[in-house]
Amino acid sequence: MTAVLQEIQQRLQDPSIPWRQTVLAVVLGVTAFEGWIGSRQKPYLSPILHPSLPAALRPYLTSPNIHETYTKSQAYARHKLDFSSVINTLDLAETGILLTGISAPLLAKLGFHVGGKDWTLLKGFWDAAGQVPGAGGSEIRQSMAFVALMTVIGQVLSIPKELYKNFVMEEKHGFNKMTKGTFIGDQIKGLFLSLVLEVPLIAGLLSIIEWAGQDAILRIVAYAIGFIFLVQLIMIPLFPYVIAPMFNKFTPLPEDSPALARVKGLAERLNFPLGKVWVINGSLRSSHSNAYFYGLPGLEKQIVIFDTLLEKSSPEEVEAILAHELGHWRGHHIVFLLAASLLQSAFSLTIFTLFLSNGPLLQSFGFHPSLSSKLLHPLTGAQTGPTIITLFLASTLFAPLSAFLHFLTNTVTRALEYDADAFAVKLGSDMARNLKKALVGLHEKNLVRWRTCVLSPSPSDSSPSNDIAESSRPQAIYGVDHIYSAYNHNHPTLVERLEALDAELDKKGEKKDQ
Repeated sequence: MTAVLQEIQQRLQDPSIPWRQTVLAVVLGVTAFEGWIGSRQKPYLSPILHPSLPAALRPYLTSPNIHETYTKSQAYARHKLDFSSVINTLDLAETGILLTGISAPLLAKLGFHVGGKDWTLLKGFWDAAGQVPGAGGSEIRQSMAFVALMTVIGQVLSIPKELYKNFVMEEKHGFNKMTKGTFIGDQIKGLFLSLVLEVPLIAGLLSIIEWAGQDAILRIVAYAIGFIFLVQLIMIPLFPYVIAPMFNKFTPLPEDSPALARVKGLAERLNFPLGKVWVINGSLRSSHSNAYFYGLPGLEKQIVIFDTLLEKSSPEEVEAILAHELGHWRGHHIVFLLAASLLQSAFSLTIFTLFLSNGPLLQSFGFHPSLSSKLLHPLTGAQTGPTIITLFLASTLFAPLSAFLHFLTNTVTRALEYDADAFAVKLGSDMARNLKKALVGLHEKNLVRWRTCVLSPSPSDSSPSNDIAESSRPQAIYGVDHIYSAYNHNHPTLVERLEALDAELDKKGEKKDQ
């Protein structure tokens, strides 16, 4: 297999391949593809084309003000879709500026040094990182400085987008609870965590590549996956005990709470290794709701419930939501997702290694051997350019395949959600009916969904690869395009979940309760 990979690696070094045009075409193509997917969903959000609740949902959503809720849900989703389109366009522009020399004339007028016709802003940032004291002369140290620089720039560019998202869009639809002080604090803490976590991670990966030695494609992948797995194991306890408390306050659920009695009863019934049950002040930022558990395999698990969920749901509904969550635990879904994540990482790293010694790729973006600060490639010893840049460009070229894998991973996670719902039904028809009531109620109150809190340095980011179960995350009370849903929804839609719950009740011979 190594010989095959090395043959592919050599073919990719063909100097006749127009790498810059190829990378830019990939970026443009992926953006256009995602825009096309978004355009398929837009008609479903039109109050003219779809003025009333979809017929499939009418048996379930019967509250007197459901038409008003439906209209608000459409407006909120339409706003989010439009905002996403703007963000994708801005991201495309930023990437285009980064990967070309279009900014060179302006920077030259401002007194900055720019290179020849192949110069790109990406090369300029790399050179700037080399000017950081102590960074020059070492690829790993300069790469650490480069990642730190790009992280800071990315954070600064994201601030206007986040301001609009929270203080215009979320505020308009009644979900934002964040103050400007909280926003500033989140930005500072988020930047700090990104630097503390990402810079050492990159240094570790680059050290592995350098240490792996000659003709070591599969060895690099194996060592890198072992390193990533170790980092994930460290992050599992680090997130709830260190990172999450930086953003939110955790308090024990009061002993006299009816919800606590039900949670403890459920845990005892299932032999779930329950530690403590915490309430998190999610209302500090948003009115969206959530619940999750965390803990290393084989050890006690802690359950976390957002205060907004306790406010919006009855104790019986909270119990039903957690029954779904414990279905993920009983089915070992999180371990499965962790393994799948590592497998996908191994595949991505294998693709990356195919570009490791690709001089023509790097040279097309201004990284010529004579300009590479005497950096030697860890595999070939040749002056081809920095590995971190290769990683960035390879990941960009990998984007179309990533889009395909996105469809695949969403299909898998949807299947796990159905399985967790089926587990809740097995606990009794009352549990199933309470779960249906919770799904419907939270949809009506949240307009679209309730949020998921998972392992992430930011309270609004998400990542499923750890032993922290996601909350069930239904998607919409409006119609959805099937391709849009397959690409963007990693959970079944509301009507799909309700129909699946009814089907499970039918299997048990139970009467369906709308």
